[in-house]
Amino acid sequence: MKKIIFFSLAAFAALSSFAQQKQTKPPPPPPKVNVDKFVPPPPPPKEPSNRDYQAFLKRNPTVKRLTWANQKTVHIYLKSGKQETYDLNKEKDLQTVKNKYGELPIAPPQPPKPKVKKFAPPVIKAD
Repeated sequence: MKKIIFFSLAAFAALSSFAQQKQTKPPPPPPKVNVDKFVPPPPPPKEPSNRDYQAFLKRNPTVKRLTWANQKTVHIYLKSGKQETYDLNKEKDLQTVKNKYGELPIAPPQPPKPKVKKFAPPVIKAD
């Protein structure tokens, strides 16, 4: 009886080990592509506001840089070290800036607000 169990276990082990060794063919290599046919896409165009900004600086050689605090307030930094701030909501400031520096470049878009997950503390139930 012991011999029958031993031989059946040995036969089962041998069959299962051969079943694990089943060889599969490797997948075929990918087809070769002629890269001469494909042209890379053109680089994205520069933002028009950057060109406007550079043109503004070229028209006004005394200006070092121009920044916006929000879409309605502009800060002009001069090369002399002075800073001028104009509120574009006020008609007087708007006319002063246009008369002094000409047309202003378009303000860059505000960055998107970061998505913040609200934290909810875990609720612990007392028994």
